Amino acid sequence: MLTVGRLAQVRELGPAVVAGAGGGLGREVRGVAVLAAGGRPGSELAGKLVRVEGGDGGTVRRLAGVGAAGLAVAGGVPEEVMEAAERAGLAVLGVAAETDWFRVAQVVADHRVRMAQERVERLEKLLAQARERDAGEDRGDRIERITSWLAGAVGGSVALCGGRPEGSPAGGWTVPPAAERAVRDLAAGRLRAAALDDGELRLQLVAVGRRSPYPVLVVGRREPFDRDAKAVVTHTADLLALLLQVAEAEQGRDRLAEVASSLRLAVFQLLMGGEVTLAQRSAEGLGNRLLDTDSARVYVLEGPAAERDRLAAACAEATEGRALVVRCPAYDQHLIVVAPLSGTDSPAGGTAVERTVPGLDPDAGWDEVGAVLLRFVADHPERFLGGSGALPLSQTAGSYGDATRALAIARLTPVRAALYAAESRLVGVLDPLAAGGWAAAVLRPLRELPYSGRDQMLGTLQLGLEFPATSAGRILGVSRNTVRARLDRAAGLIGLDLSEVGARAVLHLALRLDAARGPLAEPPGGPVDGTAVDAAEVLSGPGGSGWARTLLARLDEDGRDLRTTLLTWLEENTGVERTARRLGLHPQTVREHLRGAELLLCRQLLSGGGGLYEVALAFAAVGALHLPRPEAA
Repeated sequence: MLTVGRLAQVRELGPAVVAGAGGGLGREVRGVAVLAAGGRPGSELAGKLVRVEGGDGGTVRRLAGVGAAGLAVAGGVPEEVMEAAERAGLAVLGVAAETDWFRVAQVVADHRVRMAQERVERLEKLLAQARERDAGEDRGDRIERITSWLAGAVGGSVALCGGRPEGSPAGGWTVPPAAERAVRDLAAGRLRAAALDDGELRLQLVAVGRRSPYPVLVVGRREPFDRDAKAVVTHTADLLALLLQVAEAEQGRDRLAEVASSLRLAVFQLLMGGEVTLAQRSAEGLGNRLLDTDSARVYVLEGPAAERDRLAAACAEATEGRALVVRCPAYDQHLIVVAPLSGTDSPAGGTAVERTVPGLDPDAGWDEVGAVLLRFVADHPERFLGGSGALPLSQTAGSYGDATRALAIARLTPVRAALYAAESRLVGVLDPLAAGGWAAAVLRPLRELPYSGRDQMLGTLQLGLEFPATSAGRILGVSRNTVRARLDRAAGLIGLDLSEVGARAVLHLALRLDAARGPLAEPPGGPVDGTAVDAAEVLSGPGGSGWARTLLARLDEDGRDLRTTLLTWLEENTGVERTARRLGLHPQTVREHLRGAELLLCRQLLSGGGGLYEVALAFAAVGALHLPRPEAA
């Protein structure tokens, strides 16, 4: 962990401790920032070493209040600042005026990368402990080996109470009497974790598994437990829980496969959050240089939930390690397959594809992994397959959204399989200069976010606009409240009310345009003043209006007035009851009209998401629907 004290010892930076040389030196530094004269500290400075220009005692107190790691001051430090820092427990580093602050930021970033690498290495070593099984090794021996590894990893002592059939602790260490009451509380389920001190000994206790009485993992060492040490204890507890279940059920191979499945899910969630480098490093434990590429397709295979585990194993075997097969954490009937693409990949043979699924367009662009997955759809009427286009790994969240939209189309077609169609790509027919300038203006507030937060925000937005918050959170590995908080923050920054379907459609279009160019890149030809353009102008050009007329013309194939029902439903913010009252129809009639429109448009409407937004944009392109204008643009 990089602390203020350790950063102060970096010779080429030349900082020196001026004040706060006590507990403030132990604070973790997660980044650096500059607070200009007169600037007001905000929550974005939490955990950062802040270079203060012209601050006073009030500035120091506010920095302490938002959780800053410490202060850096160039030149002399005012007495008022020193005294306030001492009282607040913050360390002040005096740095030379010529110190390159970008170099400071680089040192911090490099250290965090090293820490991430070390975390990945520890996880890989932990997984290696789980995979190893010596001849004749019983359950107790295996647990003993893992607890011994944990003791070495944290530099302390370890015991697992209640994890061995004879009842004696694993790890060869006697738990201190001061921890016995906490052990009883955890074993009974009254607590899931605890931390306490016994003199100079620091203790971490974690309940293991999900069945009472719970085994309790007790770890002790003299140094305080930092975030990484706590994480390795928690991961070991999770692994021990799986191993205990394996032993009790005598299904070791299946349970270890579950550990690997968890790793694959973690890799997928890292990709969805935009953390490509860390995902690639984590995937090294899966072998085959799985993510050693720049682009990929995402497929979603839908089938009965009861057969998903068996289908996942079959898909993994059939793809021969060339794809990341993940059980969707949000939908029990879905398998997610990330198929990396290399420059040497070529589409699967058209004849083979057509033979696998009769009626499927052999020239649609299915790659080799897609052709393998098609075999699991053929002759299984309860299964459906949707696939994205080839996009960079950094756009995995967008690819997943495309795959789910293709899956929605697959459900409505006889062949039960579809790729995200070129004709669905509205962004491809819009004027790139005008549309790019508009999207850049809409998303400008997101461009100004810190790099790490920006990727996180983009990944959450793309999923949050496609799925309910609970489902998006499960896919990303965060809570639904976190998803909602990020959406609310983005809405506030951009100036849109995302409770309105038109506002969601506007943001969805801006994100799609952005993804087509690359993450928050400038539009073709350089920066464009998008403030003079709104969404209606972008959409009403020849490309957008032609695309919209072609799409909406499908509604005329039905004898009912689906166009009026659909437009009114959008104007009423997808309220069926309000639409029915306005049109003088029964609510069930409105729903039947919408389902009919879904079939004709090959898009899901009632469940929301990208299909709904595209239809709203189509009506806006022909001037029939008003779209809100972001305040930030």
